[in-house]
Amino acid sequence: MQISHSHSATEQYYNRTPAGKPVQPSKDADELSAGKSLSTRLEGKQNLTYLLKSDHIRVASEEEMNMLKQDMHALSLGAKDLADHYQKHGQQQDVRAMIKIDGQVMAYLKEDGSFAGHKGVEDLFRQAGGDIEKLQSLIEQHYPQSGEVEFFEPGEGPTNADVFEWFNGRSYQAFISEQVASRKEAEYTQQLAQDEAYRRKLMFEQSPQTAVFRVGGAVVGSMDDKGFADVGQALASLADERGVERTQLKSLFTVDLDRTPDEYKALLSDVFGDDVQLDTFSIEQAPSRAEVRRLSQ
Repeated sequence: MQISHSHSATEQYYNRTPAGKPVQPSKDADELSAGKSLSTRLEGKQNLTYLLKSDHIRVASEEEMNMLKQDMHALSLGAKDLADHYQKHGQQQDVRAMIKIDGQVMAYLKEDGSFAGHKGVEDLFRQAGGDIEKLQSLIEQHYPQSGEVEFFEPGEGPTNADVFEWFNGRSYQAFISEQVASRKEAEYTQQLAQDEAYRRKLMFEQSPQTAVFRVGGAVVGSMDDKGFADVGQALASLADERGVERTQLKSLFTVDLDRTPDEYKALLSDVFGDDVQLDTFSIEQAPSRAEVRRLSQ
């Protein structure tokens, strides 16, 4: 086994992408394959936001956000910028080590600690656990005659484009063209989806609310003429202020299109007592859902 250059055994590396696990077919998947469709009916379902509290939310650290931005950067680019990104990335020299078997690049380690490899060889990085000397020993053990490890000082290794072609056996420029074409198609599909989502959002927000619920004079929710009750954090926050356990709100956050405004008011009264008010409107005079939500903020 040939070693081009050896680093300290304390040098660490890691795979930022967890090892894939075999996906077991789920019951839902089996039903879908048998021609059954999943129901989209909301009746009886619960809006679980009533269980969400501020201490359930963890703010990512600056380091975590920077890593996420780096990982997601290429996904946020348009087709033209994506091509420029890949061209620039291809000219960089980020690879610190390569494993070759019979002269073929089978795995490589990058400056940031991430690595990739073909089946069987990739696992040697994991087994070494960051120990370079152990990695060398594993290569010698598994591939005594054909294995080779090459190490490179920063900025002295091959370009990322070269490593891509050696590892994948295909043109890096062809890869860029495929990615750009795929991104253009995705952008078109995404624009159609955004237009449809915006149209649905407007329809939802403009839906007239024929009933508005208040507790202690504060707006906490509303209901349309189809029986859909729109409640959220305003009601949950009020419960916290009054020392009401969130679990007592379960029925209020359960979708039941057969409920009348008076029945929903009764549920509110069960939780908050007699301090509940109900305002009703005709469809022509009713405020929109967006207007009611602004009042509840």
